[in-house]
Amino acid sequence: MKKILVLIVFISIGFCVKAQWWKPQHKEFDTVEYVVMYDLKFKEDTIHLNYCQTEKQMLSIGSSRKITSYRAYNSYKLDMELKRRGEDGTSLDWIQSANFSMDYVATHLFDIFKDYDKGIITTNDHIFQMGLYEYEEPFDSFNWQITAETDTISDYICQKAICYFGGRTWLAWFTTEIPISDGPYKFCGLPGLILNIADTENHYSFEFVSIEEPSELMMVYDVIKDRVPTTKKEFFRQQDRLKNNISHGVKEMTSNEKAVQKAVEYEMSKNNPIELDR
Repeated sequence: MKKILVLIVFISIGFCVKAQWWKPQHKEFDTVEYVVMYDLKFKEDTIHLNYCQTEKQMLSIGSSRKITSYRAYNSYKLDMELKRRGEDGTSLDWIQSANFSMDYVATHLFDIFKDYDKGIITTNDHIFQMGLYEYEEPFDSFNWQITAETDTISDYICQKAICYFGGRTWLAWFTTEIPISDGPYKFCGLPGLILNIADTENHYSFEFVSIEEPSELMMVYDVIKDRVPTTKKEFFRQQDRLKNNISHGVKEMTSNEKAVQKAVEYEMSKNNPIELDR
C-alpha cells in the first residue's frame, strides 16, 4: 500500500512541476495560537472493512479566532519544505531527484478554512490532471443535537452531540473547557472544541491527540494557486468522473504498466469517501 501511495504522490508532484506549483507563494492570514492534532482512522474500501488506515491531521487556530485551517500534517510538512527550498532555489532539484519519503505523503489533500466573520467554510482540493478547485459551504451545515451524555477524554470533561452531514450520522464529543467552536475536518458550531467525532458505522473516526501552543512562529496560511471556483456537488461529480478515467491519466505520467494497474486498483478501491452524498 505504501508503494502505491508513493507512486501516486510522485505522479501528483509531476503534475505540480508542470504547473510550476513547486515554487509556491504563501498567503498568510493570522498567527497560530493553538495547534490541535488529530488521528483520522478511516476505511476507504467497503469490501475490505477490516483494513483501517490512520492519518495525522492538524487544526491551526488563529490568534484572532477569526480563521482556522485544517489539513493533513504531512501536507503541512511538504508545504513548509517546498517553501524553504523555494526560498533558496532548490525546490525543483529536490523534487526531480526523487529524494522523497513517506514523511510527505498525505492521503487527504484538502485544505479547509473556516472564516468566522463570514460564517463560511472554504475547501481547497485538486483533481488529478483536471485542476485545482475551491468551493464554499455555510457554517449552519450542521444541525447539532446536543445531548446530556458526558464523558472524559484526555482529562477534559466532554458532552455528546449528534448531527447528520454528508450522508452520515456523526457522534461528536466536545468540551467547553476549551471554548473554541471548532473541530476536525469541516465540523464546527458547538460551544467548545470537538475532541472526538466518528460516524455511526465507525468508518471515519477523528480522535484527539493534543492541543499545544506552537514552539515557534506559525501562520494560518494558504498556498496561492489558480483555482476553479465551483460548488461541492460539481466538485464531487468531477471527482467521481475521474475514477472512471484514472488509467488514461496515470499512463500519461508513467509507462510502467504494472505501476499503472496498481495505482488504478488503489484509486478504484476508494469507494467509501468521508461524504457519501454526492
